[in-house]
Amino acid sequence: MTTEDQAATHRATLERLGADGGPLTAQSKTATAQNPEWFNVRRGEPRQDRRRLHNEILARFVESRPEVRRDKKAIVLAGPPGAGKSTAQAALIQATRTQPEHWLPINADDFKDELLQQARQDGSYDSYLVPDEVRALEAAGEKFYPRELAALVHTESSILAKKARNEALESGMNVIIDGTLGNEKQARILLDRLQAAGYDVLVADVETTQTVSEARTMSRWERGYLDAENGTATGLDAELGGRWVPQSFPASLFNEPSDTESICAANAAAIAADYGCVSEYQVYRVADKDAGPKLETTQGRAKAGGPLVDSETLAAVRAASTNRSTRGHASRTGKDFGR
Repeated sequence: MTTEDQAATHRATLERLGADGGPLTAQSKTATAQNPEWFNVRRGEPRQDRRRLHNEILARFVESRPEVRRDKKAIVLAGPPGAGKSTAQAALIQATRTQPEHWLPINADDFKDELLQQARQDGSYDSYLVPDEVRALEAAGEKFYPRELAALVHTESSILAKKARNEALESGMNVIIDGTLGNEKQARILLDRLQAAGYDVLVADVETTQTVSEARTMSRWERGYLDAENGTATGLDAELGGRWVPQSFPASLFNEPSDTESICAANAAAIAADYGCVSEYQVYRVADKDAGPKLETTQGRAKAGGPLVDSETLAAVRAASTNRSTRGHASRTGKDFGR
């Protein structure tokens, strides 16, 4: 049985291999987007055969979710990894009085899994993807799981996620865009697209400290790794192992290690305030590594295109609007996301 001490040793190896310039980074020579047979590396564009694979993956992705509604609604998730966005997502869906199958969740991690599975199936995992350093360590007895090599498909998974998002918006699908919003420029590009497509948007930021983010992402990986090693994992988790996130990634989302919230918080607040398509903005907070996300703040627009107001003001305006509508004197004022 693999122990926690052995997991700690393997974790140190992964951190070393994933350091800048190491073999387990998005810029590694064995990363899929660095393969000249698959990509025009200089332009960062997939070649014809790879585009065909992308189209097949995206077609399966959409076909597996036939009940997705087309109401032009979007939930945009923000916050550092491990903060509990999946838990918050479940609460957000429930609040809309819909079901999970009514939404198309777009998360680059899911496309990483698809690409890793594809590589195992077509043989390119062993023939191309696995770096020589990992081969040598495996030959010496250290086992690596596919998700621990996820950095090698990072760029390609981002391309797939962006294409999935764009195609979903063109068809008006209800989407959940699961990311960090750690890059303000990219966050604004996303909201530009949503606003231009006529979407009603809820932005939900799930915040915690750098220490908690690092602890939770590491615990998640270790649990998955030990379960796979000891035969208690099932399904994809048994095949692909725990989801590895190098500690440098959570750290990159905080200006200072002592900060109480990430840079994602400022970006989420800014786009919520600046884009009229955002009808609701929520902030959740995770107090410690064992706690779940708790709703801390809700703001919304009392009228379309108006400023964000606090939840009490919003509730009062909506109640008054509902009363007027009931008497037949007025229609609903502003937006009420998904409800």
